Amino acid sequence: MTDTAALLKSLRDAASGAPRLYIPGGPAEPTFLADAFRTDPALADGVTFLGHWLPGINHTDWAGLHPNAAAEGTFLYSDHRRSFEAGRFRLLPLHYSEAFDWLKSVPLDAAFIPVSAPDARGNVSLSLGTDMSPAITGRPDVRLIAVVRSDLPAPPASPHLPLHAFAETIEDASPLITLPDPPLSDETRAIATHAATLLADGYTVQSGIGSVQQIAMAAAAHHRNMRVHTGMVSDPLLAALEAGAISASPGAILTGTAIGTPPLYERTATDPRFSFQPVSVTHSVLVIAGIPRFAAINGGVEVDLFGQVNSEWVNGRQVASTGGLGNFVRGANLSAGGRNIIALPATARGGERSRIVARLASPTITLPRSETGYVVTEHGVADLATADIDQRADRLIAIAAPPFRDQLANEWAALRAGL
Repeated sequence: MTDTAALLKSLRDAASGAPRLYIPGGPAEPTFLADAFRTDPALADGVTFLGHWLPGINHTDWAGLHPNAAAEGTFLYSDHRRSFEAGRFRLLPLHYSEAFDWLKSVPLDAAFIPVSAPDARGNVSLSLGTDMSPAITGRPDVRLIAVVRSDLPAPPASPHLPLHAFAETIEDASPLITLPDPPLSDETRAIATHAATLLADGYTVQSGIGSVQQIAMAAAAHHRNMRVHTGMVSDPLLAALEAGAISASPGAILTGTAIGTPPLYERTATDPRFSFQPVSVTHSVLVIAGIPRFAAINGGVEVDLFGQVNSEWVNGRQVASTGGLGNFVRGANLSAGGRNIIALPATARGGERSRIVARLASPTITLPRSETGYVVTEHGVADLATADIDQRADRLIAIAAPPFRDQLANEWAALRAGL
């Protein structure tokens, strides 16, 4: 195993003091590297960090490790806000499939790749980092550093590489990041019950990041012989498994990563239904389009009366990014019998603000109205797939929280008069 400080110094020397380093996000984010940079801040001077750090999961501000450090990534959230405002965080608003392709060619000097402990043959699994790591492991121009973790599972259906394929190895003894879910609220159960009416036995379900995972898996649990094809699974999948909703077929759960608690991580190593695949598979529109009855269930910050979705902005500030939403929506729209579902609570701030709005407050649109199929709240389902503009407004107002419906109707009347 290589000494951390010595390795970081060698990377600086090899890149004339300004290396470009890939630091993965997800449950195996190597935060011990951030500790090493904090211990000797000069090691981060001039370094550019690249990665796909996930909101609510990864909290290190890599560009903040030195005044001359920078970062490049595809998500923006509070932990990076200071660096972003200082012009040292370069945000790339890419679909997740494009972010994978970006990693295949973006200039890099070295990449830290989390892997499981080697097996008897000396092979390691890309494990919970299968989503993005394959974009880099095949690059001969990048110095590959294996971050060996004894607590990473080695799912049989995941990419395996010989440990000698890496230039160096370094050990990470810190615990995996865990993400427990709160109990299902009455609101979440109601949304899931409505979403379940859009599914049937044998559907393949995808779910976005965050609380929508609870909604999607609770909706799936109403049915049987379900499959999962998604970018990330979390603890709500365990409830769907225990309910007997998921098909018994090997590979019935296809994902790029898992982020949850130890029971989920342990299950990925023993349950043959888990298949870990890279973003080039999980987020491929062509792959998804070829899956019959594919249901994409994703969240949003707000939906306007035209059916446009904002999933990135809150109070005029960017708090997230496009992610995989566009990939899954487009694949679902092309799937035979597919469903494209935006599921969200009708209100925010404890009921003070409607999330069904007359016009989006965001300066950009995450999902255009032409691609939004169904919107689900705890008050019902709005079918927008073949609705004209007036039907869209009526159906969305009908699933808004009751205290906001009259106001929305009046705002729509004023908007409609000017169209």
